[in-house]
Amino acid sequence: MKILIDTGHGGLDSNGKYVTAGKRMVKDGIVFYEGVNNRRVGKAIVEACLDKGLDAQLLFDDWRDMSLGTRVALANSIYFQNNKKVLLISIHSDAAGNGKEWHSASGITTFIFDNAGKLSQRYANVIHNELICELDGLTKNRGVRRANFQILRETACPAMLLELGFHTNKEEVQKMLTDDWLQKVVKAISNACEAIDRDSRS
Repeated sequence: MKILIDTGHGGLDSNGKYVTAGKRMVKDGIVFYEGVNNRRVGKAIVEACLDKGLDAQLLFDDWRDMSLGTRVALANSIYFQNNKKVLLISIHSDAAGNGKEWHSASGITTFIFDNAGKLSQRYANVIHNELICELDGLTKNRGVRRANFQILRETACPAMLLELGFHTNKEEVQKMLTDDWLQKVVKAISNACEAIDRDSRS
């Protein structure tokens, strides 16, 4: 199975400027850009999956804020080129409130499409359970939920969107910026992808 990692939103341009409106938290000496963190996490997941001998790649590797339509089209193209054995994982962080003040909401959420098929449901449960197990005691379990997000609705392959903590929660974003949090997230997702790959061969 090919594991596609989508790092949602833009990164930093050649001048070090964050290119996505919103999707950030800059307060009390904390600087967090969602798109930058998504790339940090996504690249580490791909590297860990490759180390396990899995077929994994970034959906795209660019600092630009690629449109959802382009990302969906790219994912579908790869899906149909690979005999339809593809899993898309879209990496994000969550936000609550006005995005300018700290908020109490916290936790990990895994989203699948409203009318997701059985494979999406099964694979989402595998990944979510690994995340919650690895991050036990560090954050809240917000469960596997359904949503009408375009990246889930219009992709032909099994797909999920992961909200890996709230960057509007001061205590949680401080954890999210640590190597310990990154290593736990990467370990959980790469282990889950290994299990999913085995399942796809049975």
